[in-house]
Amino acid sequence: MIPTYNESLASAQKEYNNLNDQYNRMGLLRLLVMGGIIALVYCLIQEPSLIMAVASLLAIVSFLLLVVRHKKISTLRAIAKAKIRINEQEIDFLTHHTFFADNGKAFEEDNHPYAYDLDILGERSLYQYINRTHTFLGRKLLAERLLHPSTDEIIHTQAQIQALTPDLNWRQTFMAYAQQIDDSEDFYTKLHQWANAPAKRLSKLTRVFIILSPILLVISLLLGYVGNFEGATLIAKVLISVHLLVFFFFIGRITQEKLGFERTYAILYAFKECIAQVERRFPDKNKQASSHIAQLSRLLDDLDSVANILVSIPLNILTFYHLHRYGSLLQWKALHGGEVTQWLESVADTEVLCSFANFSYNHPEFAYPTLNQEYKVTFEGVGHPLIRKEERITNDIALSEQAFVLLTGSNMSGKSTFLRTLGVNMLLTLVGLPVCARKAVVHPLRLLASMRLSDSLSDGKSYFFAEINRIQQIVDTLQRERCFVLLDEVLRGTNSEDKQHGTIKIIEKLLSLKALGVLATHDIEVCNLTNHYPELLQNKCFESEISKGELTFDYKLRDGVCKNKNATFLMKKLGIIEE
Repeated sequence: MIPTYNESLASAQKEYNNLNDQYNRMGLLRLLVMGGIIALVYCLIQEPSLIMAVASLLAIVSFLLLVVRHKKISTLRAIAKAKIRINEQEIDFLTHHTFFADNGKAFEEDNHPYAYDLDILGERSLYQYINRTHTFLGRKLLAERLLHPSTDEIIHTQAQIQALTPDLNWRQTFMAYAQQIDDSEDFYTKLHQWANAPAKRLSKLTRVFIILSPILLVISLLLGYVGNFEGATLIAKVLISVHLLVFFFFIGRITQEKLGFERTYAILYAFKECIAQVERRFPDKNKQASSHIAQLSRLLDDLDSVANILVSIPLNILTFYHLHRYGSLLQWKALHGGEVTQWLESVADTEVLCSFANFSYNHPEFAYPTLNQEYKVTFEGVGHPLIRKEERITNDIALSEQAFVLLTGSNMSGKSTFLRTLGVNMLLTLVGLPVCARKAVVHPLRLLASMRLSDSLSDGKSYFFAEINRIQQIVDTLQRERCFVLLDEVLRGTNSEDKQHGTIKIIEKLLSLKALGVLATHDIEVCNLTNHYPELLQNKCFESEISKGELTFDYKLRDGVCKNKNATFLMKKLGIIEE
């Protein structure tokens, strides 16, 4: 993948340099044209002529066209610069395993059934590894997908990811546009409240008045001050006063309607570019949504100057410009207010899809699991996706009739890592992603885990009490549906005899509820339970080896119960205890 990213980086750098040159040349040309306009207007004032007037008008039109072109080049230059950063980050990610994206910690949920145990959110988490979103909604949606996956959409999501994975250029272009969106949670809250508030349009009488009255005012001004008709002058003065009163009557409403939307037009314009990309890639989605969002952006931009009295008073006396734009905004709100949130969410949905496709693209060796409804979970060559390929140890495991594994092993032999490996790959399956395995056959099941709990001292709860609560939640969920369960050394906070008895009872309860999964334990006696339930339980282990005074691990999963112990050896080696 790195050579492809290097090619994309070189292409983006070349494009940026070309656009930067155009930007600078266009800026210089704008400056020269502006100088020409000043000179022409000066000459026109000194010696008025039709030729000079036409030349001045053409120069002004040329300047405006240059402004539009300059802005477009500026946008394209920003996109090229974003693509440079995207490719540099991906190269650094693959080369140095650098986690650069948001880690999703802001979306943590208390007492989630597996997120804390499996490092789903937080620093160097699965979320941070996958995340390529930029908007707040995108980051939030990615967290929701990982914390609350839906088994109904797996096949559809797999197909979407597989279709988008090869299209690197489109994905990077979309992500580059998304990086221009400077949003926040507060922005969506205000926009949602505004869009869903009742939209009362201007009355028909008001709409007619703000069209006809300015026309009458202009005619009165021409007749009164050019044609010297005194009656027209009086009418013009009255209309100016009336227009001023009308404008001041509406300025409060206009300000209230756009309250909190300062610079919102810039955010919406960036959204418009993203939605346009979505429309081109997925023609069946959001038809004309980009044009509607662009219209909303322009309306808010136009209304932004209403507070500038030096501009707004003369402009509205003559044309009722801001009232017309205000009326158009109310009409837009009435027609499209209920859809705007959905349109912005489509960008978030595409960001998440691009993140998933990027994950798939970076790991072509990962396999899409085959789904079944027969409660079979089989992984061949399964490993943890966050461990670098050259350091990753893979194993095979199959759960079907023997639905539960009792896993033993000495300290540091890899039990907890293996549990997280299974949990993370089950989660990847649930969200539609390829798994870190050579081959996988999976029945999608809700994921439950009790592996790493912390003392809730601020709540007056001990580790033991927190663990009992988690086990109770697991049992309650299993009573409603079959689940995939991962348990690591349960009942640590009690004495050995009580712990052994309690662990056996927990296992028997899990078997009665038809759970699939793995329980890791140091208690060898617990593993004798397989003699009583040979058709449901199987023993697996990780072994360590002491050779030439050194302790080594191969992290390979074996059948049977662990035989080696290393705690005493390590304490002797470190001089904590004597021979």
